[in-house]
Amino acid sequence: MIIVLAHNKGGVGKTTTALNLTEILKPDIVIDQDAHSNLVTLNSFREPSAQFNVLSGLSKNDLIEQLKQSEQGKLILVDCGGFDSELNRIAVALSDLVIVPANDDITEVIGLKSFDKTLSEISAEMGTPINGRVLFTRVHPRRKKFDDVESFLNNSAHLSRLNTTIPTRKDYGKAALDGMGVFAHPKTKYSDAARDIKALASEINALLNT
Repeated sequence: MIIVLAHNKGGVGKTTTALNLTEILKPDIVIDQDAHSNLVTLNSFREPSAQFNVLSGLSKNDLIEQLKQSEQGKLILVDCGGFDSELNRIAVALSDLVIVPANDDITEVIGLKSFDKTLSEISAEMGTPINGRVLFTRVHPRRKKFDDVESFLNNSAHLSRLNTTIPTRKDYGKAALDGMGVFAHPKTKYSDAARDIKALASEINALLNT
């Protein structure tokens, strides 16, 4: 199985989400395609024996070879950077699930329209529909309705939303200081943030198993 976190826009929480999903889902391979290699850096904060198998700087052929390992039953998670590129499109095209972290600002609709177009182009090239699941991240903990963005998603050909949301919580930063997800860090594993990540992981597993 291949899970890809992608969005043409930066600063929406892709790396934070990727780190926390890596902690709870334990993928066999993690591919960091962000220009700043933030996952690689965060992984280096972990104890050597607890570090994840994070790869970065892959060529096109290397990326394809790594993704092919999903055919052998391996779980692969790809953190795409906040930009459009051939490598990111390859990862999206070959994925089993595309997660699109997004914020709840009205300007987010502009970014999602751009990514919706990207998914449309990839779908046309692959000859099969490629759909993304929008994950609202960095939202106010009490925010439940996202009318402006949902109105767009209801009319989108390639985007729909996940039920889970990831509110802004300080615990993500606390855990990340040690290169860890909130699910596993001793100071955050019983927090609301850990509960949110567990809910997200459950929803992802349900989608992958349908």
